[in-house]
Amino acid sequence: MILKVERYKDNQDWWLLDNIAKISCSKPLHYSGVCTPSVLGEDDNIIILDFDSKCNCRDGDGCSDCIRYHRLVCRTKDGNEFSIVFDTIAYICNDEGKTIEKIVANYRTLELASK
Repeated sequence: MILKVERYKDNQDWWLLDNIAKISCSKPLHYSGVCTPSVLGEDDNIIILDFDSKCNCRDGDGCSDCIRYHRLVCRTKDGNEFSIVFDTIAYICNDEGKTIEKIVANYRTLELASK
């Protein structure tokens, strides 16, 4: 399988990861503006957080200003595992590149498009 994660910042469009045999997806999670990558999960290998938040809360349930994100745990074909956290959109594709699943944390807004 191929994992394609959309980027909205850092002058990037996509992250593509391939040779994936298995993917586990979390239910929607939330982070606030005071959250750092180490708070999200110290075992996360790839962190793509492209949305900004005005939130100050420290509540794990999240408030209306918190940003939704997902955590994927991927196992490669050679048996290694890695995790990726993202707050954009991810596409799980078969080996030919055909999308078989779309995981939406947040959609790009006009405000983000101008950055």
